[in-house]
Parts: sequence; structure tokens; C-alpha cells
Amino acid sequence: MKITKVQATWVQVPIPPERQHLSDFGRQPSFDSVIVRIETDAGITGWGEAKAGVASTASCGGLAAIINLDFAPLLLGQDPRDISRLWDTLYSMPRQGFAIDRGHVFPALGRRGLSISAIAGVDLALWDILGKSLNAPVWRLLGGRRAARMPAYASGGWASEDKIGEQLLGYIEKGGFGAVKMRVGSMDGPVARSAARVRAARRALGPEVGLAADAHGTWTVSEAKAFCRMVEDCDLLWFEEPVSADDKQGQAEVRRGSAVPISSGESDSPGTTSAS
Repeated sequence: MKITKVQATWVQVPIPPERQHLSDFGRQPSFDSVIVRIETDAGITGWGEAKAGVASTASCGGLAAIINLDFAPLLLGQDPRDISRLWDTLYSMPRQGFAIDRGHVFPALGRRGLSISAIAGVDLALWDILGKSLNAPVWRLLGGRRAARMPAYASGGWASEDKIGEQLLGYIEKGGFGAVKMRVGSMDGPVARSAARVRAARRALGPEVGLAADAHGTWTVSEAKAFCRMVEDCDLLWFEEPVSADDKQGQAEVRRGSAVPISSGESDSPGTTSAS
């Protein structure tokens, strides 16, 4: 099987004005993403998605250009089932030969940020092709099922103190979720206002529904520590990205100063989210 075509397309989905909200990312008029389509001579098409930002803040034009102009020539004619080798090829770019020959990566200079997001979109499409070629779901190829069901939470929670409870309960009613995550941080102004919104959310949800908070890395260390003190009795599942993803020492200081679990990594590249 050989790759015959690689196409990345910037897709924009308009958000109706009445459904737009103001956050630390501003007011976003659309939800953007890059859809990756990889065709093969076996008639199998793989689909992936590349994204590197929130809503319309993502650098989708740059992502699509990297895939169409830089990656596509390297992928054409290759066997799409050689996923690991192709990942190394895209990561090492002009030094791919050394990487494959020596058995370790020789990463290109632009090996973070948009490049990794672009590789992820291609990688998803390649796994899609492999799964279709074997008539097996990708989760089976990656090791199979560990549990029949997995817990999920609804993410959102931008509403004001007097409406946050209603908003989060709406998520539960529509999707049957057992937990929800709400946004806090600089968009609220004073830290106490964010804490008040969390307390209002906990009162509305009761003790049985899981509640998490996400500050999008917008607070200083002192602000994040103050917030933790204010909500320690709210039984948060976790507090996500309290400070900038670049401030590892600051994040550690926040963690040491509170019993509230800290989650991080989403804004790192290549990011993986972990909770402690």
C-alpha cells in the first residue's frame, strides 16, 4: 500500500453570536481546525485533525501549510502502515536518513509547537488507515480495552456566579455526566470572584458531582495559592494550569502549598495532561 495524496484543509465553523462568550482568549467568532486527508492506492482514506489553539486563535493557516508543503512530499509513495518510521521522518525532516540509520531521532530545529501539531494530524490519519486496512478499531491496535466504560466530564463553565450552577447542571442533564469542569482565572478579575463562582458551583451541584477548575495558566503563583486556600473546602477533583506552562517552578510551589490536586501539561509541546 502506498500514499497517493496528502491534503490538509483549514475548516472554520462559525459560532452564532448568541453562543459566543468572553474569556481570557477574547470573544471567538468561529471554531477552527485543520482536517487531514490521506489517500492510498488501495482505496483506503485516512482522516486526522491538527489543532494548535483555542477556537479561532489556532494557527490553522500555518498548520495546513506545514502539512501540504513540507510533509506531503515526504509522505507520497510511502507505506502508510509504517507509522513509527514516518513519525521519525517528519520529526527529523532533512536529517531523517541519519535518524533511521542510527536508530535515534535527529530532530529538526522547528521540532515543537506547530510542527508537532502538524505531525499529530498526519499521525491520526495514518492510524486510521491502519485500522481500516485490518478492519479493526484503533483502540484495539493500541492494546485493547481495559474497561467496558470510562468516566467522562463535561468541560465549559464560563457563566457568572449567579448562573454558573444552572450552566453546569445543564451539562449534566444533557449528557449524563458525573463530573464537570469550569473556567476560572484572569477573566474574572479578582481571585475572590473566581473562588465565589466555584463555591456557587459546588452549592448547586451538591457533594456527589465531581467539579474541577481550569485557570488556563493566567494567574501568578501568589494568586493561584490564594485561590487554592479559598476553595480548599470545595473538594475539587483538580485545579488545572494554575500558572503559565513555562513556569515549572511556580507550578511546583502552588502544588506544595495546597492539598488541591494540580493538573498540567495541556499547553506544553508536545503536551500530555497529568494530574498529581
